[in-house]
Amino acid sequence: MAASWGSAPDRTTAHPLRRRVVVTGAGGYLGSVLVPKLLAAGHHVTAVDTFYFGRKTLEGSEDHPRLRVVVEDVRGLSPEVVHGIDTAICLAALSNDPAGDIDESWTESINVDATVHFARIAKEAGARAFLFASSCSVYGAGEERSLREDAEVRPLTAYARSKVAAERAVAAESGPGFTTVSLRMGTLFGTSPRMRYDLMVNAMTASAVLHKEVGVDGDGQQRRPLLHVADAADAYVRLVTDAERLPKASAVYNLVSINASVRDVAEEVVAAVPEADLATTAKGLDARDYAADSSAIGRDTGIAPRRKPADGIREVRDSAVAGRLTPEEVESANTVRTLLTQARKPALHGGEPVRRDFLPLAKADIGPEEEAEVLDTLRSGWLTTGPKTARFESMVAEYVGSRHAIATNSCTGALHVALAAVGVTTGDEVITTPVSWPSTSNVIWHLGARPVFVDVEPGTLNIDASLVEKAVTPRTKAIVPVHMAGQACDMEALESIAARHGLAVVEDAAHAIGATYRGSRIGSRGNPTAFSFYPTKNMTTAEGGMLVLDDDALARTARMLTLHGISSDAWKRDSATGSPHWHLHMPGFKYNMTDVQAALGLHQLPKLDGYIDRRQHLSALYTEGLAGIDGLTPLRTARPQDRHARHLFVVALAEGTPESDRDRLLAHLRSEGIGAGVHFRATHLQPFYRETLDQACRDLPVATSLSGRILSLPLFPLMNDRDVDDVLDALRKAWA
Repeated sequence: MAASWGSAPDRTTAHPLRRRVVVTGAGGYLGSVLVPKLLAAGHHVTAVDTFYFGRKTLEGSEDHPRLRVVVEDVRGLSPEVVHGIDTAICLAALSNDPAGDIDESWTESINVDATVHFARIAKEAGARAFLFASSCSVYGAGEERSLREDAEVRPLTAYARSKVAAERAVAAESGPGFTTVSLRMGTLFGTSPRMRYDLMVNAMTASAVLHKEVGVDGDGQQRRPLLHVADAADAYVRLVTDAERLPKASAVYNLVSINASVRDVAEEVVAAVPEADLATTAKGLDARDYAADSSAIGRDTGIAPRRKPADGIREVRDSAVAGRLTPEEVESANTVRTLLTQARKPALHGGEPVRRDFLPLAKADIGPEEEAEVLDTLRSGWLTTGPKTARFESMVAEYVGSRHAIATNSCTGALHVALAAVGVTTGDEVITTPVSWPSTSNVIWHLGARPVFVDVEPGTLNIDASLVEKAVTPRTKAIVPVHMAGQACDMEALESIAARHGLAVVEDAAHAIGATYRGSRIGSRGNPTAFSFYPTKNMTTAEGGMLVLDDDALARTARMLTLHGISSDAWKRDSATGSPHWHLHMPGFKYNMTDVQAALGLHQLPKLDGYIDRRQHLSALYTEGLAGIDGLTPLRTARPQDRHARHLFVVALAEGTPESDRDRLLAHLRSEGIGAGVHFRATHLQPFYRETLDQACRDLPVATSLSGRILSLPLFPLMNDRDVDDVLDALRKAWA
């Protein structure tokens, strides 16, 4: 949220020659010189900045009655800030080349996206002019002796490229009553309240004073256009004050006081600081070499910069005499160092977030094939369970390797009918895991049975098969393992226990379509197995699920249970070849899938293996990156020969870490622009089951401990490798 102080009078009460001006980057090198000059010229100024270098840059003007200071990131600039504006001046930028190279996406977001946003809200607010601080660095290198504004731009750096992009975007916003002017300024020099020693003239002078040496890379014949910071500020004041001199639409001007070679400037510095030596380094010739012609702005507006490099050299040298130029001052003014510090600071504490565009925990990949199939379904007139659902069921049965596939409206529905079909009823017990979505336990409860929780393996979060047999009682009717995060449970061990005690096995494979166990796909072992096609899952039908199984009688029962317990669905009753007659055989549920949902699945299923391959790749990047972060461990793969579906990428904090630390990490990630989740807070710790069941937390030590230490990182096929890097960078910031 923005902070502000001071207030500018309403525009209607202002003197006709006093403009309402908003300046972004007002606390910067140029802004801190410009704001006092605008105030001295009688204008009302709103100064916007994040003030990374402190508010002292405007301390001489803070109490001025015509100044309002707003502490706000320009990327989220509020329309309220520009209310009643007359002129907008956009100075805010990551400047210059080294700063722009820290993170190109950061540079793009501030130097381009925020500039365009500022121009648009200023235009909507009724501003008459938008003045943009561009740079002669857009020329990069040019053979011409002196480049005019119509010369080809050849940006060589991220900073210069961002200025070219912003110029063009700003010009596109111009129109009747809204003039845009981009000033391509030469490299600035001279003293400022927010001093910079990383600009050529200032850097050479500071080095001469402090280190008695001025270095020149290569032969130093590279040309540079130069501009005193006060001349730059005077130009902006002139354009604000003399509105009639502005062009009618858009314009680009070079703003330069002199073009000089690097060596010429170095020799001037040595002449002003005689005790310093001129040294040639072997770093090589700088590719940037250009001179700029600024005659156009003088002809059109009368602006003529008058200060020379000697003036700036003298100012910086004299600041040393006054005790203001010290090694500590140079270091504290270092732009790159300050920005790097800002980038490393957690966003929760005011630092730069890793991402501005939020990376969600999951996102479905819906392509044109799915869109076309859904549209075809809508136009067909058959929207509920019909031919596309039947086709989708056949595809899933073939993919999994099961005799039957029954499409449902959710995995919850599939689990419910599966347990009902195997005979789970009032008074029964069903053994399952506490680490799952509540539906796993809820469907047991809805049938009048009692979930019995068995602890999980610490490395996989899957039910610990070695503990299951101890939980079997005469009332036990079934075992419901959950293939957590897409990794298969130890099915042979569980099926062996079930066979010894005459129990049914119903697999909760909400995370695991496409996973394999000992060479066979999950769902192919004959057990009733429920899959989920929720939007976050490895494939989606928006909402939806599928029950696969081999037993013919169970399949008939389960299919009837999905649709009230009647003997025929709508397609069998109402299609051209159907019969209107039906019979109710048992009280069932309303769990059928629609053809609209199945239309998505028809094209999602063929993509599934590719999706899983992509998830495997992203998971490998996570695993490699997490190796350097102590105290954060990913789930392990129980059997490397199995195929992990990689639905989730779950990590655990070190044992003994309090839950509050995990929650702080979640908040940290979200503030950094990273979505994260918890899969899951164990069911036995949820209020309902904690109060209803007498199973104490001490009976499930692993699930209890991990519930407060696990979190899931973003994982979906649309992610790119850079997204994983962003997540890892955000985690490193938390650990730093």
